[in-house]
Amino acid sequence: MLKKITTTVSLLICMTFLAVNAWGFDLQDGKYEITSKIDIQGMPMQTPPVTITQCLTQQDPVPNQSTGDQQCKIIEMKTEGKTVTWKIECTQQGQKMQSTGKMVYYGNHFEGTTHTSMGPRSGNMTITTVVSGKRIGPCQ
Repeated sequence: MLKKITTTVSLLICMTFLAVNAWGFDLQDGKYEITSKIDIQGMPMQTPPVTITQCLTQQDPVPNQSTGDQQCKIIEMKTEGKTVTWKIECTQQGQKMQSTGKMVYYGNHFEGTTHTSMGPRSGNMTITTVVSGKRIGPCQ
């Protein structure tokens, strides 16, 4: 179950990057180290941070890693200066999810937080994800 939740949250983060690119937000091309720390309300244990490296470009900020059974749509997106806020709704295997978030970009690094609520089959869970990324070099 935790793996499914982690995958779902990762997909929402990927959608966020895709949405930011669609809105024309400037992102410095390069290889990024991206760390996500997931906190699930009511879980007795903390999940360890997940760190990946990913080549991000303005044309391809994150490859689409969504599964075929996940349907997501951007409900609201706002860019003010270097800050992007959003609201996304998804349905996966009959499960409803809503995610709101805020990401702040500083040229070659970024940080942000998402808050995701999952529907009744998951016990009406609330998940907070803190994301940070830093450019570690050129894409290879």
